[in-house]
Amino acid sequence: MKKIGICAAITGSMTRKETMPGLPVTVDEIINCAYECSVAGAAMIHIHVRDKNERPSLDASLYKEVLTGIREKCDVLVCISTSNHLVGISDKERIRLMELKPDLASIEVTSVKRPDGGIKNSKKFVRDILQAMDVYGVKPEFEIFNPRMLKELMRLSELGLVENNALIQFIIGSTGGMKPDYKNIQWILDSVPKGFTWSAAGIAGMQLPVNFISILNGCDVIRTGMEDNRYFLKGVPVKNNMELVNRAAGMIQMLGCEVANSVDMAKILGVKERNND
Repeated sequence: MKKIGICAAITGSMTRKETMPGLPVTVDEIINCAYECSVAGAAMIHIHVRDKNERPSLDASLYKEVLTGIREKCDVLVCISTSNHLVGISDKERIRLMELKPDLASIEVTSVKRPDGGIKNSKKFVRDILQAMDVYGVKPEFEIFNPRMLKELMRLSELGLVENNALIQFIIGSTGGMKPDYKNIQWILDSVPKGFTWSAAGIAGMQLPVNFISILNGCDVIRTGMEDNRYFLKGVPVKNNMELVNRAAGMIQMLGCEVANSVDMAKILGVKERNND
């Protein structure tokens, strides 16, 4: 029976408590939410942190608090975001986040254009952060927003800068990325490189169908969570992240697969054993 992991993207950089009261934004809320999601079946937690005014942040001290707190409560894999979307931070500071040794870190191999500035990643930054990930034993999660990004990832792979079992997270329906339609989903299914592990995130109303289609087509992880989606069902607001993780676990089992735990997930994705020195 195939094992599929659940990644809970619990906060994000754009969602707000005023529209989603159950959204975790403080350090304690994020830690407790990660624990609750792990109990519900999540093998991986995708983390963004916020400052005291709820604005997106890449503050290393906040990430350290969250990583330490989660690891004291549970064994879930932690994937931190390195995206500078809406965050004023130097590339050097972003690269130094790898010294915290999260299990995984998300990275876009090109910039992503958006009306609000988007994500700015130079080729040098991408090379340098991948090198830092290798030094500190951090597994990269490559977020792919469009075909151009996949082409660049394959170029990096040919240069030997990307491992053969890399994890790809396709993003469907995000501003600056692929439109939320089934033509793009089919492109994803046709484009997964041989030997790579993969997942797909459907934004807003595409979360549920993308989860189903991914499971049916042999994904390794499905992504859910309040970063991507405000509703449990059409017109029914989601209360908390655990609700979405429970739904994802039920879908995996309903379709004849097994929910992977964090140990399973680490083996499937090739995440290096944690070193606490």
